[in-house]
Amino acid sequence: MSLSLDEVRLLCTKAEYSLVAESRTPAIEQLTAMKLKTNTANARKLVDKWQKLSRGQSRDESRKTGEPDLASKTYAKHQVMHEALEAYQARLAVAATTATVEASAKKLTPRERTASARVSRQSARTELQGVKKTVNKVAKARSIQAAKKAAPVKAAPVKSAPVKSTPVKAAPVKAAVKAAPVKATAVKASTKKAPASKSEAAKKTLVKTAAKRTAKRAEVASSSPAIAVPKKVVKTTAKPGIVAATPAAKAQLAASAKSNRVKLSNRSSNIAGHVSAKGKRAQAKRDSKGR
Repeated sequence: MSLSLDEVRLLCTKAEYSLVAESRTPAIEQLTAMKLKTNTANARKLVDKWQKLSRGQSRDESRKTGEPDLASKTYAKHQVMHEALEAYQARLAVAATTATVEASAKKLTPRERTASARVSRQSARTELQGVKKTVNKVAKARSIQAAKKAAPVKAAPVKSAPVKSTPVKAAPVKAAVKAAPVKATAVKASTKKAPASKSEAAKKTLVKTAAKRTAKRAEVASSSPAIAVPKKVVKTTAKPGIVAATPAAKAQLAASAKSNRVKLSNRSSNIAGHVSAKGKRAQAKRDSKGR
């Protein structure tokens, strides 16, 4: 008795239908060994359940009519689950003989994971170091080649320049120096004397004008009456009847105030040091008693 999947859908629940559908030919071949074991266990439980129910119903029916009830839905579900269980068992036996099932990976401990990670990091580090060395070698070789190519380009104009300039400029320079030494000296002498004479004349004129100006000022001062010089008014904030302190008195007061502050600070610091050392002295007394 083999029912179609449409009939099984009307007969079973959703979980039972999925279990039966996976036991059919296209789907069962794609299941792993772990899934086959799980489905086999579930199918066995359902077979036992529906077998017990169908036997009880058949017993009751046989007592009434004298014949078992083989057309009930319970009996049909028992047969469907039994067929699924047989299919799972057959497929599990084939999978065990072919040994296509891969073993599950072993779960590593924290120490093993750390060791494996350290090994992988070390290997990656060595590979990176090798790549770095090769890249540095290539870069160094390229820089050397570039320097060799650039060296003759810079040296060429330095060598050619003196060859072109020496023959042309040598002859006229010597002739000019020998031909006119006297003219150069005469020009220099004339240029030196001219500014000297001008500066002396300007100085004499300035002295004369200054002397005239001072004489005029003296005449005006002697002829005009004497003008009284205004007295400077000094504003003070001191009240009347109070004598303001002189700078010497102020300095003396500041010095005395400073000395008073120093005395007070020394006194307070000595007291503070005495109080802070009180605990140490008490501990020393206790230690001496214990000895």
